[in-house]
Amino acid sequence: MQLTTLLLIIVSILTLLSGIAVLSGAHKGDRLQAFLFFFTTIFAFMWSVGIGIFLSIPSDASADLALTAIRLIYIGAPIMCWGLAAYTCHKYLLGRIAIIILGVVCAIFVIMILVDPNLASNYSLSESSGNIVYVERNPMYISYGVYHFVAVALYMIGLLYSACSTKIVNVKKANIMVLIGFTITGILALVFDFILPYFGDYATIWVGILAMSIAWIFHYYAILRYRLLDLSSPWLKSFSHIIVMSLAAITYLVVFFVIFAALFKVPTPSIQVVILNILMIVAVLLLFPILNEASTFVNSLASTEIVDVAYIVKKLTSLIGYDVSLSEVATFLSDHLHFQYIGFIVEGDLCGSKEIKLSPEIIKEISKLHKTEDNIWLKLDEEISNSLAHYGIVAIAELRNSKGKVIGQILFGNPSGHISFDKRDMIPIEVIVQVIPTVMHPGDHHIKKHLL
Repeated sequence: MQLTTLLLIIVSILTLLSGIAVLSGAHKGDRLQAFLFFFTTIFAFMWSVGIGIFLSIPSDASADLALTAIRLIYIGAPIMCWGLAAYTCHKYLLGRIAIIILGVVCAIFVIMILVDPNLASNYSLSESSGNIVYVERNPMYISYGVYHFVAVALYMIGLLYSACSTKIVNVKKANIMVLIGFTITGILALVFDFILPYFGDYATIWVGILAMSIAWIFHYYAILRYRLLDLSSPWLKSFSHIIVMSLAAITYLVVFFVIFAALFKVPTPSIQVVILNILMIVAVLLLFPILNEASTFVNSLASTEIVDVAYIVKKLTSLIGYDVSLSEVATFLSDHLHFQYIGFIVEGDLCGSKEIKLSPEIIKEISKLHKTEDNIWLKLDEEISNSLAHYGIVAIAELRNSKGKVIGQILFGNPSGHISFDKRDMIPIEVIVQVIPTVMHPGDHHIKKHLL
């Protein structure tokens, strides 16, 4: 099986799945538009399947099989384009009139192709030069091409008008995003599926089909980014994730195909090379979360003057409901908040990132300290400050639970790196201190969980 045929099959399936996902996740008021999108994907599926079948049938195939594939191509495309126009124009009076007229013209084309596919009355099947449809340069083909141009133009005008007229910012941005993606796809499809075949080059007709993956990526990005669909159900979330990742993989394979053909002057990579690339894509997707986590971990450790609040909060909140070691939490915070020492005093006991022996008297005095105004930091008198300085402790903050009850204190040593405590940006530190109490009391699971 050639790479192009394999990709055409995958894009065909993903196109139909995209329509199902949109129809399933549409809000109540958007069901008609979602159905029109689903309708469009059905005939996009038909169009791409027709091209896939025609390009892959052997040279000794029957004439009926070849003509059936040709009919699928030339019937699926106009109905798909009509669906696109209806998708964006059905809400407006002039748009409804236009899609009715287009519908009539589309029906005429479909009937004529079913009776006699004279748009492509000649074809050749060859393993050496590829399967080719010789387009008849007659008024019907020209009108057929004009019809597609008008239908796609209406679709894009409808998107643009909707983006300009709506007061909902998310809808405006989403329509512009979809318009950008479809513009790229439309240009490629116009060149490779209509203009080049008109001048006798049918070998690259598959480019227009694969270019649909670009439009679907933009479309799905707009859906996810601007909350156009209700994707709350677990199956639809997983479904959408699979579609988006698959479309991204297809885009990669298309780029690979072009580079491979340009470098090695080979029209099609072998199936072994294709499978190897697919396995590499899977490996990268599986390793990406691990690599991302490792990169974040290293950056959080290395940037001594910058605190990665999001990473630290994520790690801390992952411990909620589990038994946790306060010394381990202190060590983690010492590394990622970039202090030479961090310790907790809870119920009169001290647990820290390293062993420090504070006397019970000092711990008792710390528990009596009061906060500064509008702050979490405790006031240190000169005597306690000097005593703590001996152990390298320079500041203490109060820990309170969600009900405002004091549950302990957190002690800070000198900052790591070449910076003094008073020059540190304490806002992210204070954010972390507010989160810490949520993990200091284990839940009902009593499962030991480690940060590292």
